[in-house]
Amino acid sequence: MLLKIKRSGINGEGIGYKKGKPIFVMGAFPEELIEYEMMEENEKYGIGQLEKVIEPSPRRRHPICKNHEQCGGCSLIAYDYKGQVRMKEMLLKEALKKYAHYSGKILPMIKNPNVLGYRNALKLPLSMVDGKIEAGMFARNSNEFVKLERCIVHSKLLEKVRQEVIIALQQNEIQAYNKSKINGFKMLVMKEFKEKVQVIFITSPMEIPQKLIDEIMSIEGVVSLYQNIKTDDENDHDLFGTKMIHLSGLEKMEVEINGLKLLLLPRSFFQLNTAQASNLYEVVKSWTPHSDWIVEAYAGIGAMSLLVSEKAKEVIGIESIQDAVNNAQENAKINGIKNAHFICGDAGVELNKLDQQDRVDTLIVDPPRSGLDPTMRQAIKDSNIKTILYVSCNPSTLGKDLFALSEYAIEKVQPIDMFSQTPHVETVVFLKRK
Repeated sequence: MLLKIKRSGINGEGIGYKKGKPIFVMGAFPEELIEYEMMEENEKYGIGQLEKVIEPSPRRRHPICKNHEQCGGCSLIAYDYKGQVRMKEMLLKEALKKYAHYSGKILPMIKNPNVLGYRNALKLPLSMVDGKIEAGMFARNSNEFVKLERCIVHSKLLEKVRQEVIIALQQNEIQAYNKSKINGFKMLVMKEFKEKVQVIFITSPMEIPQKLIDEIMSIEGVVSLYQNIKTDDENDHDLFGTKMIHLSGLEKMEVEINGLKLLLLPRSFFQLNTAQASNLYEVVKSWTPHSDWIVEAYAGIGAMSLLVSEKAKEVIGIESIQDAVNNAQENAKINGIKNAHFICGDAGVELNKLDQQDRVDTLIVDPPRSGLDPTMRQAIKDSNIKTILYVSCNPSTLGKDLFALSEYAIEKVQPIDMFSQTPHVETVVFLKRK
């Protein structure tokens, strides 16, 4: 069947229409005439599989990753960068109009200075392929494991070390976990800052041989090695299990950004694109008004709290992960910042407690992709907070949250391209209470 692609969807898929019904086709781009096979259809929409591009978009390019179709992680890799930026700006504009009924100005995208090799971290499942352990990904919407030869959005050092780590696992005849085995390696997690790499193996309950530990630590660039034990009965939605074991090297990784020195424990999250994180933080800092009390919810290791501390009498960061709170408190100390403090707890519950003191005048939120939970939304609505800076990684949940926070007017919107080759958009929104 033939289809003319009219626009893009939130996941980067092409959308065409048959008798008014949207047909979603991954791998197709606006302006293209394609041939497709219908894979799923109901009353409201259809899902097609791309068979052939008959009239390609002038923005289509040859994909430089041979695994891109099976992996699905970089759905825009066959689209040129200028086109990617325009597509993301349009996706954000449409989401804000659809969900928040906002049709005002959106500032131009802050472009990514490195459209390849920008990711400073990876988390990859491990599986047995032809009798050898391999790192890879699961193909989109399936349980099919795809061996990862090379990922071009990972930093070059991260990829080099990853490949050497896999060789070491194979030479030591390490087995990947499956439910029929008692012991095995489940995932490989790595982080790279300032050309120093931390390696974390997520395993079933087992002991890692000292010979393997020594070999991993001898790989050029590796400075830290951990084992995380995750049992079958632990939450699948959490990356790590409860037991983290320091095997060798540095206990904490160090990041320097926007004049701050930050230390990270293995569980602590940091933005995956260091260069664009710097631009993101600069926007947040420059937009933050001088305040008595600033509260940052979902504060992580405290980077934004510490950066805006000079604009407040006191800054309080709220974070649900205790390791990150410990990191944040230590980071405040090593940077000599005395007016920033951090508490561990649920963002909405703790914000409600703080607001009862009637001193919070600026709130910074950087929630997960799912957006603000009902408790947090209600805490904001019940507050007297004058200004909110909302940092979002999901235009759809951003739009829904902005609509729910009808007490606030949208003053400024700044998109940032953190994840080139993907449809993801990072956005900072400045909100002012009406």
